Amino acid sequence: MDPVFSSHMVLQRHHNIPVWGTAKPDTKVVATLKDTTIHTIANSEGHWNVNFNPLEAGGPYQLNIKSKNESIQLTDILIGDVWLASGQSNMHLDLKRTLNGDSVAKKANNPNLRIYNMKPTYPTGKDGVHTLEELKKIQNNHYFNTKGWVKATPEEVLYFSAVGYYFAEKLQSELNIPIGIIHNAVPGSPIESWLTKNDIEQDSAIASFVKQRWKAKAEEKDAMISVAKHQISLSKNPNQKHPWMPSYNYENGILPIKNVPIKGVIWYQGESNAEAPILYKTMFKKMVALWRSDFNDDLPFYSTQLTSREDRHAWPEFRFAQSELLNEVPNSKMVVITDVGDRQDTHAKNKQPVGDRLAFLALGDTYKAVKDYESPVFDKITYSNNTYTIHFNGEFSSLKTKSSEAIIGFEISTDNIHFEKLEPHIEGKTITFSLPNKHKKPLYIRYAWKPYTEANLTSNNGLPVSTFRTKID
Repeated sequence: MDPVFSSHMVLQRHHNIPVWGTAKPDTKVVATLKDTTIHTIANSEGHWNVNFNPLEAGGPYQLNIKSKNESIQLTDILIGDVWLASGQSNMHLDLKRTLNGDSVAKKANNPNLRIYNMKPTYPTGKDGVHTLEELKKIQNNHYFNTKGWVKATPEEVLYFSAVGYYFAEKLQSELNIPIGIIHNAVPGSPIESWLTKNDIEQDSAIASFVKQRWKAKAEEKDAMISVAKHQISLSKNPNQKHPWMPSYNYENGILPIKNVPIKGVIWYQGESNAEAPILYKTMFKKMVALWRSDFNDDLPFYSTQLTSREDRHAWPEFRFAQSELLNEVPNSKMVVITDVGDRQDTHAKNKQPVGDRLAFLALGDTYKAVKDYESPVFDKITYSNNTYTIHFNGEFSSLKTKSSEAIIGFEISTDNIHFEKLEPHIEGKTITFSLPNKHKKPLYIRYAWKPYTEANLTSNNGLPVSTFRTKID
């Protein structure tokens, strides 16, 4: 059977259940799941597949595959919802390296939560470079390692994605159905590594960007690529592959699971593309369309906006670009996490709010089980009776600040260079302000426009308002 099938797996409910594998050509194969048996024959290339009818959440069941001389029996299979957790290092970061992760892992003993960890050969390798053995695996596309589906035990979740675990655990506890979580995030990976070569080559702007990024240069100014070149420095192969190269993670992390029915995707990535926000928007839209095509479903796609870090000057613009994508990618939502960043560390250790907010988003948007589940995102500014009103999109009932403090984070300018503090007021779901003097137009308004922001405006549920900027003509 294909490696994605194993005992303890979760199969997607309310969806045809495809099962596939290999056998000698023309071999008769009999597959049985629950009380349904299907007969098929391996084709001339030795491939076979069957499709079981959709099932309701439940289990455990057995899946039996038999031919005349061989049989495979998979046990403890559950029917529920399967989610994919992907992206780069902040999605990959395991519980062991996060706040309270050890104690959380010790309590993990949920029989209805299962994980499929496509663990990457860690990109930095030992001492910053890959070993020759690792380089050979990468070259041969043996980059992701998995032991198959496993139960969420303390030993297994300790080295599993913290964001993915918190997300799945909250979903399972709220929905009371089996949840399966597939993880394939790769630390350092840029978004172009999750696209096809065709997607890259057909767009001249993306193709030019990628070509320049990997072009041999005497002085390498792209810090990420400099790291990659150092990592493969042991290799004698001039065409040595690297997991940050274009299409590598798509070919090795998405194609192997593309026929597995899933409920949706959670995505935390962007640090490696933050210097090119406009191009990122194009690539993100292409990636979502590509993955939805591969999984043959209009999957909900929930992304994580970049958090706060003091020396990342490109991040406010990038966070804003991420919020703009909500209007350009149907069936997509975004969580805002600027309040749980770290001044000095890209890998902020407080990951529970990230996973919980992604789960809360899914509970509201996909499952219609909760209300007020979105961070407010800027919509427009209106003017009437000398009062400016800022409107927001999103599923939320009202705005507030912690302990009803004065609002922090708004700034105003007449030249888009020199900004002054602006102190607006909360009016239900909107923000209002008046100007004492008639300013020259245009006016420029921005919020949380700092790499590390202490902006404090939230929804009634405490979900931070997204970074934004706008111009009033």
